[in-house]
Amino acid sequence: MIGIILSSRVIKHILAKEPHPTVQFYKKLARNNKVNLCFYTMKNVSLKSKTARGYVYSYAEDKLVKKKIPVPKVNVYRVGSYLRNENSIKKIKQLRKKDGIMFFHAVTNYERSKYKIYQYLASNKKTAPYLPETNMLSYLTVVKMLDRYNKLYIKPVRSSRGNNIYVIEQTKQGFTISHVANFKEKVVKIAKGELYEYFHKTFTTPKKFLVQQAIDSDKYKGKKFDFRISPQKNKYGSWQVTGMIARVANKCDNITNLDQGGRVKYKLKPLISNETRKNIKKASIQIAKTIEAKFPQVIDLGIDLAVDKQGNVYLIEANFRPYRRRINIRHNRIPFEHVVWYLKQQNASAASKKAKAE
Repeated sequence: MIGIILSSRVIKHILAKEPHPTVQFYKKLARNNKVNLCFYTMKNVSLKSKTARGYVYSYAEDKLVKKKIPVPKVNVYRVGSYLRNENSIKKIKQLRKKDGIMFFHAVTNYERSKYKIYQYLASNKKTAPYLPETNMLSYLTVVKMLDRYNKLYIKPVRSSRGNNIYVIEQTKQGFTISHVANFKEKVVKIAKGELYEYFHKTFTTPKKFLVQQAIDSDKYKGKKFDFRISPQKNKYGSWQVTGMIARVANKCDNITNLDQGGRVKYKLKPLISNETRKNIKKASIQIAKTIEAKFPQVIDLGIDLAVDKQGNVYLIEANFRPYRRRINIRHNRIPFEHVVWYLKQQNASAASKKAKAE
């Protein structure tokens, strides 16, 4: 059996005449993969008895029954946000450590810090070459990095969808600063002597931001572009690249994110060579494997990469919970098939140990 952890809002509608699309999707996957499910919330998990109260789905009978069961050995965290509830975090950590229970996709808000991920990848010799210089934000750091790169990105340590990002570019007259938020890009120009005042007025809590070297990449029809790659673990236990798209800046000149007005380009030939495409895939898989070594529960990533004018690949950021507008798509099916594979491996291992003990 596989546990599917949902929000209380979704669970409330689980027996409705029109069940939530997420529930319907996983019921279909259960039938296709011949595996039973238990839909539950972390609120209904007892650490004392190590049980969960939820709705058990039998794929053979195509029925949902409300009952209490032992917490499944393999679970999928499908709440639409990072783990923030301290009680839920405590339960998952304890069940992982003491009972070896797996919770795929369960990542805390603390663990998703962009800077902590950068530091971890920078410490690995296989992923370090893909990283643009990145530091925690301070005025002195901005000044030093501007001398080296002329253009920088300042973004929140924890954010999503390309929101609240600043772009600082050094010019002969001073600085051009763009701020992107809620589909709008506000551009201001300041003299060199005004940077100190602007910085301290704008970034009152600099520890919430990081500053990153801007990649000098080619443009497509005068527009900046980068790539969103989807490395995922599949039903064979291996990483694969399920999808690759280009994101082209549109509404905001400096931001390609679709939630800030960027647009998708599926045909990549006008943008990069076949060799560069292979290098992007290679980088994505290596980054995914390195992240998995530290976070084994992460089997589905959204990796943003840029390519400079020399064809070098750079990681912009790695998203542990890539946002997808629709649930019933291949990108959500592939990781579930890996979960089924993992469950079978666990069951086979347990059966082997039992046979040896007897």
